[in-house]
Amino acid sequence: MAALPDPTATLTGEGRRIYEHIKARLAARGVDHLGPYLPLLHHPELARDIEELGYYYKFEAELPRDVYQFIVLTFARRSGVTFIWEDHVAAARKAGLPEAVIDAIRSGAATFAAPYDLVAETTGYAFACRSIPEALQNEVIAKFGVKGLIEIVTLCGFYTMIGMVNGCFDVPLPTSGGH
Repeated sequence: MAALPDPTATLTGEGRRIYEHIKARLAARGVDHLGPYLPLLHHPELARDIEELGYYYKFEAELPRDVYQFIVLTFARRSGVTFIWEDHVAAARKAGLPEAVIDAIRSGAATFAAPYDLVAETTGYAFACRSIPEALQNEVIAKFGVKGLIEIVTLCGFYTMIGMVNGCFDVPLPTSGGH
């Protein structure tokens, strides 16, 4: 793999404004690195739009934070994208994801206690791009609402894209706390 060069020193105009905005928003939330947004800044408008969606998922979504982190760590384990695991494991603990669940994800467990069982089954369908059975869909809606169900499915897609950016452009591991 080949990392793209850091474009931030050469950004001007709108590209510079987008970079500063992304950097400031992340810093305000305690994130001290750009992660996948660094290579994406070679296309500032795309970086801006992807960061907007990522920011929503990380800080404004309706899913409980432990469920969000469960999905992110599940993706990291499934994909083998080390950056995402390392960037999120401390945040998962802080969000209240039990250490036993983190260990189970790390070891590739197939079963989880509630509510992670519903989420794990749903993400299995989402990552496979398969229709979610109606009974499962109804259970997830009862637990997290329709918006929560949609967030679970689309979060799987978002992290698949972010995983591709991290993997394809050899994004270096964060040196601190992560998301």
